[in-house]
Amino acid sequence: MKRVRLKRGYENWASPQQPGKKMKHFGTRAVRAGSFALALVALAIVSAAPDYPARSGSLPHFSSLPRFSSLHETTDAVAFSHDAKGLESQYQPFLDSFAAVKPAEFHAALAIFALPNPADWFAKYFAKDQVEQLVRQNESELNAYEQALLRSMAAVPPGTRFRVRCKKPHADPTMRISPRPDAIQPSAAIPVEQFVTEFDSIPKMKNGRFSMYVNYVYVEGAFRYVGKGAYPFWSAPDEPSTKSMPDASQKKSTP
Repeated sequence: MKRVRLKRGYENWASPQQPGKKMKHFGTRAVRAGSFALALVALAIVSAAPDYPARSGSLPHFSSLPRFSSLHETTDAVAFSHDAKGLESQYQPFLDSFAAVKPAEFHAALAIFALPNPADWFAKYFAKDQVEQLVRQNESELNAYEQALLRSMAAVPPGTRFRVRCKKPHADPTMRISPRPDAIQPSAAIPVEQFVTEFDSIPKMKNGRFSMYVNYVYVEGAFRYVGKGAYPFWSAPDEPSTKSMPDASQKKSTP
């Protein structure tokens, strides 16, 4: 019997509409060509991907991210010890997410510093007609704190890890600054706690260390942010003097 040889890379294919039409096989050469094309496409995508430069002007925008007040369901399940070590542990998920360059995750991790049920909390200490204003300002203050942290952390390359150290201030900063004259006065004493919160890059590098005076209240197993500086946000001066309140990381000079 005579053996019929088919051309390499082709096989016969026929249909009522197109009898005798030949269809090309996906043989070795076609696979190699396709792989090469995919490699070129992948290289083009990687080359076109934007960098995440370490500049404050390139900070991510959070307008499309959920409000801090809507994230308590995922953050309030963990309790932190009521001391400096507990506060450091509370910052850790935020720092881990920042090192992984995941804006949505470190935004969500910082939500643990928001007051749960802020309207109820402010109603315990302030007049009823002041509560709505304080709730709005509280949300705004936490957003501003997030941006302040990111501006300082963006001074180093993306993906840099930070460690945090929290300690009580050696001197009362309110001795050098007075509250603003029109400050909202609480009707009852508020147990505000102040810590010097220091951040250090790992490894140490230029512009990789900064610190802040931060005010917290301890509510439902976690520290809640209520402003930075000498006073909580409801009585903080509008424009605090940088001369009268030096950076918390500066050491006192001896005469």
